[in-house]
Amino acid sequence: MPKTRQLYKTIKKPKQIQVLLTLQKFQYSTIRIALLITILTGIGVLGRAAFQFIPSVEPLTPLAILVGFFFGPVAGAVSGASGFYASNFLVWGGQGPWTLFQAAGAGAAGFVGGIFGFFSRSRTSAVIATFLGIAAYEIIVTASLGFLMSFSIAFTALYMLTSLPFSLVHIISSVGFVIAFYEFGEQIKKAKGGVLVEKEILGLRPAAGSGSEPADKFVPFFYKRRKFGKNKNKSYGEFRLVKRNRDSND
Repeated sequence: MPKTRQLYKTIKKPKQIQVLLTLQKFQYSTIRIALLITILTGIGVLGRAAFQFIPSVEPLTPLAILVGFFFGPVAGAVSGASGFYASNFLVWGGQGPWTLFQAAGAGAAGFVGGIFGFFSRSRTSAVIATFLGIAAYEIIVTASLGFLMSFSIAFTALYMLTSLPFSLVHIISSVGFVIAFYEFGEQIKKAKGGVLVEKEILGLRPAAGSGSEPADKFVPFFYKRRKFGKNKNKSYGEFRLVKRNRDSND
């Protein structure tokens, strides 16, 4: 007998069945989110290959920032780092020591986008996150490459100074990409909000608004399986949804 059918047979209460259905829908929502992040990263990889002959113009890092902005710092960092590693197979120059610095810089940019996404989901916040994220990318990449070529702090400073025009082009073009891609923000928020909607069915939290909620409303729930008080020897448990306490040591 399939495990799901066994669970339905052992869990009798309607509320428990409802929570079990919510658990399954939560898993489906998580898969949708992972697929969306993969698709956005893939678009960035192909876009970087397409724009490789235009200096300092590439959509991969802005998309990594948006991934972090909507899905969290870890997702943004993974998207940026993995995207640059994959795209270096498609661009002129290929793989090399610079891949490590580019992946670290893009990962840092995606992480910055995730931090800003915790506080506000507005377009202005996304633009500021892009400005700071690309600045972090440029500092990491140019400083690392300059030092790798000379092992001299003076040469590294000169290299960063001469690279400043290209860094400005990168920042401006990335802001333009983010403004253009932000139009898809509603679809991105819906894909992530699917998890929130399933929890709202149980009346466990207020309905999500337009996306400008404070950070604590985006804190996910986790599931705990507790034994029944008087029947601890039973093999099934009562499912409860408990809000994560950031101050706890769980």
